[in-house]
Amino acid sequence: MKKLAFFLILYSNFTFTQSAKLDKQEVKVLAQIWGKLGLTEKRRWDFEEDPCSGQGEWQFSVRCDCSFNKNSTCRVTAIYIISENVSTALPVEFTKLLKLEVLDVGQNYLKGTIPSEWATMRLITLTLEDNRLSGPFPTTLTSITSLQYLNIRGNDFSGLIPEHISKLNNLERLFLSSNKFRGLSVAIENLTNLNDLRISDNNFTGKIPSFISRWTQITKLELLGSSFEGPIPSSISLLTQLDNLKISDLKVQRSTFPSVEKMTELRTLILRNCLIHGTIPNYIGNLRHLHVLYMFPIL
Repeated sequence: MKKLAFFLILYSNFTFTQSAKLDKQEVKVLAQIWGKLGLTEKRRWDFEEDPCSGQGEWQFSVRCDCSFNKNSTCRVTAIYIISENVSTALPVEFTKLLKLEVLDVGQNYLKGTIPSEWATMRLITLTLEDNRLSGPFPTTLTSITSLQYLNIRGNDFSGLIPEHISKLNNLERLFLSSNKFRGLSVAIENLTNLNDLRISDNNFTGKIPSFISRWTQITKLELLGSSFEGPIPSSISLLTQLDNLKISDLKVQRSTFPSVEKMTELRTLILRNCLIHGTIPNYIGNLRHLHVLYMFPIL
């Protein structure tokens, strides 16, 4: 009897979830977004099929939560529009999806910048990588203080990383690589929850900032081909949680080999074209997790 009762409970919950449908207003909003992005012309997006059903194209593009109210009305919490060859501007209408937490529109041809109306959104994850977005760092993003993951790599953003970025104090992962940024505001040092920072392939000027030592929780740091000048700051030795450190193509001033002895979790160490002189320290052989080691040349 206990097994039968357990089965009936599971069946009841399953049926309840399956009968829940997306809020009618949000269905209209999705139709507006899909229309503005030109998606309705690319495939047969069936708006007669409930977007929360997990059927057809919807199973790859929309995630819903049906537990917000007693009437079991679903709300959109995640949208994935990846590699769809979209070449429009970003629609303002995303702001009408009040429960949206995850938005991934990477690997398209989106142009323009971030709509100012997006400042009201409460996203946790935003992926805009590999598009054609341009202009200065979009300050609109600094108002989305709920963000924990922000990826705008592979666009045409330029100029300075503004002071307002310090408002994103919940950020854990920040990917700014492959843009045309030329300066980092000191305010970025206040993002002390960062555990993954990637700012490779930019046009930064000056030396690697010494304030990176404040990111004591960081596990991944990538500074490949970002036009920084040497030397590698000695304060990098304080980042003892690093498991991945990549620095390359430093200019002007030579560096001594950085002290990584206390980075006991280090798995990948790349120091390519960093004007390093001297000898490789013996303790490198004692880093038991180290799998990738690339250092060239040593002067």
